[in-house]
Amino acid sequence: SSSSSSSSQHSGEKQVLVKQDDNDNINDKREHYDAATKMKDLSTSPPSSLSLPSSKTPTTTNATSNSNSNSNGNSDTVEEELKHQNDNVHVEEHGQDDVKQEEPTAPTARSTSTTLKTTTTDQAMDLSPLPKMKKLIDFRNKVYVAPLTTVGNLPFRRVMKRYGADITCGEMAVAFNLLQGKAGEWALLKRHKDEDVFGIQIAAPHGDVYERISELIKNENIEIDFLDMNLGCPIDVICKTGAGARLMQRDHNLRDAIKGMGKHLSCPITVKIRTGWDENKPFAHNLVPKIQKWAMGNVGAVMVHGRSRLQRYSKLADWDYIQKVANSQSCDLERLPIIGNGDIFSYVDYEEKVLGHEALSPTAMIGRGALIKPWLPTEIKERRHWDISATERLDILKDFVSFGLEHWGSDTHGVNTTRRFLLEWLSFLCRYVPVGLLEESSIPQQMNQRPPRFMCGRSDLETLMMSGNSADWIKISEMLLGPVGEGFEFQPKHKATSYK
Repeated sequence: SSSSSSSSQHSGEKQVLVKQDDNDNINDKREHYDAATKMKDLSTSPPSSLSLPSSKTPTTTNATSNSNSNSNGNSDTVEEELKHQNDNVHVEEHGQDDVKQEEPTAPTARSTSTTLKTTTTDQAMDLSPLPKMKKLIDFRNKVYVAPLTTVGNLPFRRVMKRYGADITCGEMAVAFNLLQGKAGEWALLKRHKDEDVFGIQIAAPHGDVYERISELIKNENIEIDFLDMNLGCPIDVICKTGAGARLMQRDHNLRDAIKGMGKHLSCPITVKIRTGWDENKPFAHNLVPKIQKWAMGNVGAVMVHGRSRLQRYSKLADWDYIQKVANSQSCDLERLPIIGNGDIFSYVDYEEKVLGHEALSPTAMIGRGALIKPWLPTEIKERRHWDISATERLDILKDFVSFGLEHWGSDTHGVNTTRRFLLEWLSFLCRYVPVGLLEESSIPQQMNQRPPRFMCGRSDLETLMMSGNSADWIKISEMLLGPVGEGFEFQPKHKATSYK
């Protein structure tokens, strides 16, 4: 055997591995056989603990003691094998003679297979992207001006914002016209900077059409806060295509539309429906639970007009049925806000019809009420009946004309366009009966009430504004936009009946 090694090194010296002499071969073979036996046992059952020398306590191996040196050398060999099979032990080399060992962490359970496989938490982790979160609109305690065909244009919505409206929505846009690139239809999606919460309404017959429209809106960067699906339009030309109220009867198309638009839109979807097709066979209470199931975080609210398609705007809106629709939702799914619509014409109507039905969202959704009384949001918020004067009403029209000329232009075409939409609006404004002319028992005015024929106001201007004669509407337009051409006539485009 080799001669005795040098004395023990100082405690600060590094640990070294000593190569054994050739004379120790016999002992080495015996120790290697023992080590192989240990490794076989380790491959079938995990070690309960690993006892390795601390890296902080250096150890000097003395070659003079064969048994100790052989034992240390063989244990190092076993440890080297374990290092390759156990991820909890790491070796850092800082030179040819510098080996640093770290304390192992607690061993993990391993399979009984001959090949030890290391599993990581990354393999079990779902790294798929999270779904996009949609910023929902809080409709509660807000005044929402519903989409209004023809009259609900941008200048009109600016007037409504001035008088307290919180949420506005553009006129109904027909999907096929948008896909054909018609400039007039795309203009309906335009938003004014004053409209801080703004949505658009689309009428389409099929789910794939709605999906294509939503993709276009995304690609064109149309700035909207919500997209309203029109399932309430009663007009024949719309329903015959399968859009509007007809879409309420086509569940698969409605389902595909909601799912398809959810892929592209970052804003929520709202759904405007009616009670059903026929007054005697309402089915909205069966449809809303389906919409609730299909919503999947994409639908922000459902608006229910309390009339059927065949009723159009006749008879009173059924608010008790709207309450039934709201209560029809499943308790196992997230509830959708149900917003009622129909016949809100004063703050009293809002409190009785909306706040009086607990299941409904406390939202004042106004339609024709806003056309007849554009100051209605102020009345609702201030809880008062505003006896507005004829001069103040004329100022509202001046604002509309100013906004119209800014929007449509001040040239001849712009003036004519502004006049046409002003006359359309006047066909609704003439239905207002001033509070000062009503008996106390008749306050507030109901939606179906009209000024008596030949009723005189408190001024000539007020009398003129109550006239249902289109010739008088033209006179009012001339006060604001100048004289019309010879032979000019006007017939309102909107022919919706109120009550029968």
